[in-house]
Amino acid sequence: MGLQTFSQIKNAINLFAFILAIITNCVFIFLVITKSPQKLGNYRHLMVYFSMVSILLAFVDYLVQPYIISEESFIMIMDLKDSIFENHPTTSLLLLASICEFFQATVCTISINFIYRFFALERQGRLKYFSGKFLWLWMIVPFLIGGVSMAVCFSLGPTPYMTEQLRPELKRVYDIDIDKTTYTGCFYWKIDEKGIKYFNFREVVYILILNLIMGVPWILVIVFGTKSYKIIKNLIHQGESEYSRSLQTQLYKALVAQTLIPICFLFFPVAVYFICPFIGLSIEWANLVFGFFYTLYPAFDPIPIIFLVDDYRTTFLS
Repeated sequence: MGLQTFSQIKNAINLFAFILAIITNCVFIFLVITKSPQKLGNYRHLMVYFSMVSILLAFVDYLVQPYIISEESFIMIMDLKDSIFENHPTTSLLLLASICEFFQATVCTISINFIYRFFALERQGRLKYFSGKFLWLWMIVPFLIGGVSMAVCFSLGPTPYMTEQLRPELKRVYDIDIDKTTYTGCFYWKIDEKGIKYFNFREVVYILILNLIMGVPWILVIVFGTKSYKIIKNLIHQGESEYSRSLQTQLYKALVAQTLIPICFLFFPVAVYFICPFIGLSIEWANLVFGFFYTLYPAFDPIPIIFLVDDYRTTFLS
C-alpha cells in the first residue's frame, strides 16, 4: 500500500468513524431520554454520560488523527502540516495528550457501567452509592484519572534526541516531516554516546504507569463482569415467568456485548501497541488495522444496546 493511499484511507475512516459516532450516540441518547423505563433510575443518567464521553473521544480523535510508531517504542504523532495548530506546539501537544485523557476516561466509564450493573443485580441496596452527590462523583472520577494519563503523555513530549531518531522512521513509514509534527511517547531502548544500546528505564516507567492506570479499570470489568454473569445465569434458570427469563436473557446478551466490544476495539489494540515492542515484535504492518479499532469504538459501542433492549429496538426500528 502506498503512503498516499494509506493517508487517504486513514482520513476517510476517521471522518466516517466521527460522523457515525455522532449519529449512533445521539440516537442512543434520544432513546435513553425518551424511551427508558422509570425503573432504570439513575442508570439513565449514566448511559447518557457514557455516550457523551464517547462523543468527546471521537471528536478529539478526529482532530488529532494520530499516527503510531511502534518499532521498539510507543510513540503517538500528530501531523501539523497545513493545520491551525502548526505554529502552536504547546497547544497541539496538549490536544494530543488529551486523547490519553478521554481514552482513559472512556475505559473508566466502562468499569463504572459494570459496577452499577452488579449493584443492581445483587439487590443489596448499594445503588444508593449512585444517587445524589455520589452520582456526580462517579462522573468526575474518570476525568480526574484521565488527567493523570494526560499529564504523563504531556511529560513524554518532544526531545531533540527523539526528534532525530524518529526523523527517518517517520519519513519512511508515513512520509511525514517530523518538524511539522508534535508527538508523545518514548523509545524502550536508546543508544548512548559510545553506541551501546541500553534499556530506557526512566521513560519506560511512565509507559508502565499508563498501563497500570489502564489496567485497573479492566480488572474491575473482569471482576464485576464475572460476578454479574453468575447472578444473571442463575436468574435465567430461576425465572418463573417467560417475561422474567426473556428480560434476564436480554441483560445477559447486553453484558456480553458490552464486554466484547471494548476488549476488541480498545484493550486489545492498545495492549498490542504497548507489549509487542517490549518483546521485540514489529507490528508496523498492523498500524492501519489496530489504529482504526479504537477510532471506531465510540461509533460501535451503543449499537448493541440499541438492538438488545426491547424498548430501544422497537422504537428505533419503527
